[in-house]
Amino acid sequence: MTNKSFDPHILAVDIGTTSIKAGLIAPDGAISGLSQHATPYLYTTHPPGFEIDMDALAAATITTIQACCTAVDTDALAAIAVTAQGDGVWPLDRAHRPAGPALIWRDGRSDSILRQWRSEGRLSAVARFTGTYPTSAHQTTQMAWLNTHAPERIDSMHKVVFAEDWIGYVLTGNLGVCSANYEHTYGHFRLQQGDITQTAADVLHLLDLDWLAPLLPEPLSPLSARGVLQRTVANQIGATAGIPVFVGPFDVLTAALGVGAVDLAQASSIWGTAAIHQRWVSTFSPSDIGYIVSHPQSSDRWLRFVATSAGMVNLDYWRNLLFSNESASLEWATLESQLAHSANRADGLLYLPYLTAADERSEPIAGVVGAGFLGVQEHHQKHDFLRAVYEGLAVQAARIFRRLDTLDSPLQEVRIAGGGGQSTLLARLLASAANLRVVRPNTTEASLLGAAMVALVGLGYADSIDQLAQTMVQPQAIYEPDPMAVLRYQESATLIDALLHQLTHRERITGAAADSVRPTA
Repeated sequence: MTNKSFDPHILAVDIGTTSIKAGLIAPDGAISGLSQHATPYLYTTHPPGFEIDMDALAAATITTIQACCTAVDTDALAAIAVTAQGDGVWPLDRAHRPAGPALIWRDGRSDSILRQWRSEGRLSAVARFTGTYPTSAHQTTQMAWLNTHAPERIDSMHKVVFAEDWIGYVLTGNLGVCSANYEHTYGHFRLQQGDITQTAADVLHLLDLDWLAPLLPEPLSPLSARGVLQRTVANQIGATAGIPVFVGPFDVLTAALGVGAVDLAQASSIWGTAAIHQRWVSTFSPSDIGYIVSHPQSSDRWLRFVATSAGMVNLDYWRNLLFSNESASLEWATLESQLAHSANRADGLLYLPYLTAADERSEPIAGVVGAGFLGVQEHHQKHDFLRAVYEGLAVQAARIFRRLDTLDSPLQEVRIAGGGGQSTLLARLLASAANLRVVRPNTTEASLLGAAMVALVGLGYADSIDQLAQTMVQPQAIYEPDPMAVLRYQESATLIDALLHQLTHRERITGAAADSVRPTA
């Protein structure tokens, strides 16, 4: 029986695309002992391939947790909660050791398979079960690519999981897969009349992946502890063996909870390496608008989210390129202050923010779009270009929210988080581009906080995740739309819509580029 007089703290861990974080979450949402470590990549793989050494990731995670435990008092530690990046292929052999490197969500080598499935009508067929059209990030698509291009890696696999499940196994020795990642890939639990494994079999059959079924572990609820902390790991990190370990949901869902966006009229934007724009809906329906996952606790709500490459990688790339001589000493706040005084719409420049070598998941067009500027003239300076990048990110988010707005009650506000969520300039631009109130909450680590909320409810210290979100998260800053800027950014969005409708697949883009540089006789 839960001792509710105990003051429970949750050690939350977030295995992100750029970094691994760990922090101790107090009952009021305060975070202490925040520790961080770079996510280790396997640098023998080049874009569009993105792979991670699973043992290196596990070691980096243990180091991060250990640093957190060293900095705090762990006597009140009630549980460990793990969240992580979603999608990808995390393979295990019969001994539950890594069966090679993991493919993460950014890996775009399966793009050709995705295009084939789309042309054959398979994506919409799968969405009847998952509510989600497969993408190049999905485990199914990446496994199909591996089966064609690296069959020896498939042969060495006994089970395939997701990032959070791998770390959950390292901590507890128990193997499973969190229901959130499973359902948008293999089928939703609440829609089933029978065995969930039969639905997964139907999905796999549609994709000619029947051989994958035996590799899938049992899907488990994130509200139930995956197991308890193993003594060997406890000794490494400086915590008590036997405390419960909760695994999942993945970081997109925990971030939505962690910013306090739990009402149907609230959306959220998580600006990390990728940018995630999302909202809750009250009905399940198949759609090509992003992914759909169940609320961990409420049976009448689903999170519809759109993952896009239009994230902070754009700002990092262009800042380093445009300000290479001063980027080491130039603070973001100083740079944004300079950009804030630039003309609206960056003096006529428009930016397409699809800086990726993979299929762009946020657009209903096939193929790799790529990034680029429109309207470049000889008087434009580097500050104009960087301002255009900020505006491009905001307009891209606004275009997504206009699609999401049609799915349920009208949206009223957007809550922001992630590294980009700390940008005042981006927040102001988003408010005007989306014509919505933008709220920065009083937390900088939304995924950690959301994971802790799930664990607190799972332990019985709280009855409702949503109530926790509403009490633990409060607004820190609010940004309202500028009516004049709203009209300008709507014009920008219309121009981009018209352009993208003409870019229907990668071959057309590359073909046009080749024609433009071909010498004439």
